[in-house]
Amino acid sequence: MKLSAVVALLSLFSLFGCHDLGRTPEKALVVSVEQQSSWVRRFNPLSPMATPRWPSKGGIYETLMAFNSAQESWVGVLATEYRWDDSGTLLHLTLRENVKWSDGKPFSVDDVLFTYQLIREHPGLDTGGVWKYLQTVEKSDDGVSFQLKAIHAPLFDGIVQTPIVPRHIWERVEDPVRYADENPVGTGPFTQVLRFDPMIYELGANPHYWESGLPKVKRLRFPAYSSNDQATLALVKGEVDWAGNFVPAIDATYVSKDPKHRRYWFARTGTMVFLYLNQTKELFKGLDVRQAISCSVDRDRLVDIAMFGICFSEKSDFVGK
Repeated sequence: MKLSAVVALLSLFSLFGCHDLGRTPEKALVVSVEQQSSWVRRFNPLSPMATPRWPSKGGIYETLMAFNSAQESWVGVLATEYRWDDSGTLLHLTLRENVKWSDGKPFSVDDVLFTYQLIREHPGLDTGGVWKYLQTVEKSDDGVSFQLKAIHAPLFDGIVQTPIVPRHIWERVEDPVRYADENPVGTGPFTQVLRFDPMIYELGANPHYWESGLPKVKRLRFPAYSSNDQATLALVKGEVDWAGNFVPAIDATYVSKDPKHRRYWFARTGTMVFLYLNQTKELFKGLDVRQAISCSVDRDRLVDIAMFGICFSEKSDFVGK
C-alpha cells in the first residue's frame, strides 16, 4: 500500500475529528493540530531551536518510511522496502524512483547521504541520537545502506524517520541549526506556502508530488488557536474540518451535534501518557523508587477522569467511531 497524503497526515496525530470532508478539492481544508497564539514562519524539519510547524515532517519533508498507525505496519515513503543482513548491523533501503522535489529537481540518493552527513556535522540537528549508534551511510546499487556500530534494533526508527532535505538547497545554508526555512522545498504532498500571517497560514499541494492523483485536497488552512479549549470550540462549531487536539467527552460534545458527518479515530499506538522522572536527581536513580512511583499511579482513575473513560490499552478493541 502506498502512503497517501491522508495517511501521512494521520500518522502525525492520534486523535482527529472531521467535518464536511465532501468538499471540492479547490476549497481549503481547515486544520487544527498544534496550539499557538500566533504563527512563526519556520519549516525547518531538523532544527531543535524551536518546534517546526506541524506539516514540516510528513507534509513538506518526507522520511524514508513512516509507521501507519491504522495498519500497525511500516509503509514506504521515499524508500520502498528495507532489509537487514544476517549480522543485524547492516540496514539496506531501496529508494523510490521518479521522485522530484517541489521545485522540479530530481530526488536522489545524494540527498539522503547529504542529510545524514549534515546531522553528523551538526550534532544539534541529530535530535534522535542517530550517530551515536551509526557507523557509516553509503550508496548502494538501488538505494542506501546504514552500517551500525553494533546490533541496536531501536535505531531503525531514528534512521527511517529522519526527514530528508534537498542537497541543492541546504548545501548553501550557513547555519542549518538556526535556519528558519521560510520557503521550503520538499517532496511531500503540501509544499507551497500560499499565505503566511501571524494568525493564519495556508499550504498548497506539491505540483510534483510523486504519488499520482494525490493529494486530493489542494489547500490546507491553519488558523492559530491559543489553547486546546479554543481549538475544540472551533471544531464543535464547524469552523475546523480536521483536528488533532484532545476533545473531552467527544461523543457528547462533538459527534452528537452531527452524527451523520462527524467521526473520530484513535490510533492503537502513539497515544500513551508518559511520566518521566529526572534521573539526574539522586532520589530517582534508584530503580526501586521508580517502580514504587509507577505502582502508586492509579491508571484506571487516569482513564476515567483525564481521558473521559476512553482506554487505549492493547486489550481495547476501540479504534474509532
